[in-house]
Amino acid sequence: MVNQLVLLINVVGILLVDAFLAANLSITQNVPAALAPGSEVKVTVTVEKGDLTGFAKLQIDLPDGLTATAIETKGASFTFSDGKAKFIWMSLPASPTFKVTYTLSAAANASGIKTINGRLSYIEDNERKVFELPASTVDLGAPGALAAITQPITAEDPTANDLVSAAGAAPVGTIPVMVIDDASGVAPIQGAGGVTGQRTITPVTEKEMLVEVVVSKGSIRGFGKLQEVIPQGFTAMEKNSAEAIFTAQDRIVKFVWLNLPASSEVKIVYKLRANERPDGEYTIDGEFGYLLNDETQKAVLGSSKFIVGARAFEALAQAPSSMGQQEVEDPELALRLKEEAERKARAEAEARAAEAVKPVVKEKPETATAAQQPKAAGRIPAPEKGVTYKVQITAAHREVGKAYFKARHNYGGDFQIERHQGWIKYVTGSYAEYKDARDQRVGYVQAGHNFPGPFVTAYNNGERITVQEALLITKQQWVQ
Repeated sequence: MVNQLVLLINVVGILLVDAFLAANLSITQNVPAALAPGSEVKVTVTVEKGDLTGFAKLQIDLPDGLTATAIETKGASFTFSDGKAKFIWMSLPASPTFKVTYTLSAAANASGIKTINGRLSYIEDNERKVFELPASTVDLGAPGALAAITQPITAEDPTANDLVSAAGAAPVGTIPVMVIDDASGVAPIQGAGGVTGQRTITPVTEKEMLVEVVVSKGSIRGFGKLQEVIPQGFTAMEKNSAEAIFTAQDRIVKFVWLNLPASSEVKIVYKLRANERPDGEYTIDGEFGYLLNDETQKAVLGSSKFIVGARAFEALAQAPSSMGQQEVEDPELALRLKEEAERKARAEAEARAAEAVKPVVKEKPETATAAQQPKAAGRIPAPEKGVTYKVQITAAHREVGKAYFKARHNYGGDFQIERHQGWIKYVTGSYAEYKDARDQRVGYVQAGHNFPGPFVTAYNNGERITVQEALLITKQQWVQ
């Protein structure tokens, strides 16, 4: 009888301890009661964990028609697949209360009332335990409902909510956004093995940018990490991670691959969103780290800048609205053309005068030999053959002339224009040896032209290939 009483007291004690511990763990998330199809909203999950530490996994189960992308993970790795959003910590944040946020997106064809469940799995006293989140419901409306922006973001309304149109149309307002393609700052640097990266920023609204990074990695596999430093006051949300583990904490955005995709190019996309009304100039920097021959290497993406608000008006006023060669006159070229036209006019006038006083002499017609045939005034350049190397000095979304390079970079040399992957790329030279192109790149840097680069590019029969492929084909050695 006494033993049974002791056993009962122990069981009651355990139940009370479990209830006490459970009472100290509380998780809530502010899922909206309604969400329009084709729109998205920011959801905050508040975790009150007390002194709980160690490994933990927060899983949010989303029904069909709803997806999630991470905004703030508090150091967790984030993945979303098969309707499951997972935040995984190897060690929970030290603070007793913390918040993670994610973007909840509704498909354009979604409808009905959806239920969102979730749970926190953690380790305590060497035992796996699970805390179930309260279920949340969200009404997506009747089938065929259209997305709407309930509070448009305008210049007069900086406090609009997080609900935006999935179509990406800019809201009503006059706040401009200007992206600077050839920004000064950290210059792009090609990594060992010819690895390069390029970043493109596309404004969606004055508060949101889509950032696309394309890493040209060739055949490199294994570990890889793309790290971006975003501006203060902005958060990043994953859109396309190319199978990487995405994390965003403070101003550091990371895409980590334990084994890089097999494709020669890897493209990731993330959304950059301002937490408050932005107005000013912002910079993004980044680099791609990888392994080559078991050694750590990196390719620097360089700086990208965008301007929001009144300063964008000033920048647009100072920069040419269109920098095509037909619209921006090159003074040097114009002078040469004028002198050439005057020279030809004088020569033709002198020839006519000489012809007028020249006596007429009848001669037997002769058939001109091939050597006597007049030479053509110009020729079509032959297509490139074999492997060649060039130096890319910049890339932009608009075409510029020599006057631009002379004024901005104090560079008066020749260049060629290529259209590649949606970019207008400016390259110089044509070298059979990689070392010669590398020396030219170093020369540009030492000359202080302040190109956003430059770096060596490679071609096979006129088609761009990676430098690594070119070195293998030509059996040449890479030079630092």
